[in-house]
Amino acid sequence: MIPIIEFQERALRGPVMKVDEFDMEFAMKVRELVAKYDIKYNPEEFIVDDATADAVYQAGVELLADIGLLHLDTERVINYTKEEIEAYVQEWRENPAKVVLGKGKDEITIQYRTSTDINPPVLYSGPSGVAQEEWFAAYAQSFAQEPTVSALGIVAGLDKLGEIRPKAGTLSEIYVGHWEQAQLKEMLRKVDRPDMHCGLLATVSTAAGIMAMVGDFRGPKNTHIGVHVIPEQKLNWNQLVMAQFCQDQGIVPWQSSMSLIGGLCRNAADAAVGMIANLLGQLSYAHGPLCSIFTNHMDGKFGTPQTIWATSAAMRAAERNIKIAIGGCARGRGTRPVTGLLQSTAQAIANTASGLEYLWIGGFTGLEARYLGEAMDAVAGMPRNKASALVSTIMAQVETKFGDEVKVKSSYFAELYDVETVQPKTEYADALKRAKEELARLGVPYP
Repeated sequence: MIPIIEFQERALRGPVMKVDEFDMEFAMKVRELVAKYDIKYNPEEFIVDDATADAVYQAGVELLADIGLLHLDTERVINYTKEEIEAYVQEWRENPAKVVLGKGKDEITIQYRTSTDINPPVLYSGPSGVAQEEWFAAYAQSFAQEPTVSALGIVAGLDKLGEIRPKAGTLSEIYVGHWEQAQLKEMLRKVDRPDMHCGLLATVSTAAGIMAMVGDFRGPKNTHIGVHVIPEQKLNWNQLVMAQFCQDQGIVPWQSSMSLIGGLCRNAADAAVGMIANLLGQLSYAHGPLCSIFTNHMDGKFGTPQTIWATSAAMRAAERNIKIAIGGCARGRGTRPVTGLLQSTAQAIANTASGLEYLWIGGFTGLEARYLGEAMDAVAGMPRNKASALVSTIMAQVETKFGDEVKVKSSYFAELYDVETVQPKTEYADALKRAKEELARLGVPYP
């Protein structure tokens, strides 16, 4: 591995480059490499084949070696050679990822998983997005109380606490963060899972704020700290400082590889290559054993045929060539629960058949996460061609249903669950039950 202190020297001595110049170089290079390796989006193939996966990996290595990472604070490029990238990847190939999180009865193992492994991914799902003070704890509890949810991948952050809005780099960030951790600690005690892993810190993002969260409740066994690069291929001192902090404290860093379809990456093929270069860049300084892979369109849409294909391409490239534990997301459109569960289940199946090890965003509520876990259990080990056909069948039904399904109020948690009892409301539960019945009819082999 490259020692992390070396990145300070590279960030101070690398070639000077403005953001716009770097973006143009990235965009032109990714186009060149996609053409060189003949990588093409195939709408008939939701689970990418071996040859395409390997081409995506090779293109990702070249992309990082050719353009590096841009340090936004110094406006200098952190450069790599192709040989040193292959050298630290080889360390992972020889020692596939494995990490233990949580404690006691809530201890879990996250490890490298192949696309054909009969062991299903870990349901590692928590609530994402923005929560309101009145139902923050109940929202997290909807996941933690599900026996099949092994850990909380993330917990939603507050928009405001009373009249205080958290602002990065100020006292309010720490103030709101401490309130959230106290609520989580009490909630986990309530559901008898005090040592459950709680995943990524959401509201708190600066180095000072995150360091203030680590202590009595948050520590190496129940925390991830985000160190991921900014799409596309950019970072600043905050990521490097937090990567160093993780290494010093024994905390598994949160690596997350993201690219946008329709931005600097024109299409699904570009985004797949961008995500691998992004992943390799994070591995170089953070040295983490796991990484989430995710893409969406510029307008925020995900769970489309293009994003499912791009995610599969990057996951399979990592599965075959890097051997770290790969995470992912599966979430549909929350205001239409039937179509939403169909859409998120298609993502979960495609991810499972592409080497997914942990699902860190799985549905909008704990009940949705339960159903997604059941689907992943059902398809683990399914041949990739059969899984691809199943995803195609489900996605065809999704396209048919969008716009026709009656909405169940809104996606706000308090309108889907009774906040006092933390149980799903009847209308919502019935809608998800209908969705599962539809999925079974379409071919999901539930027990």
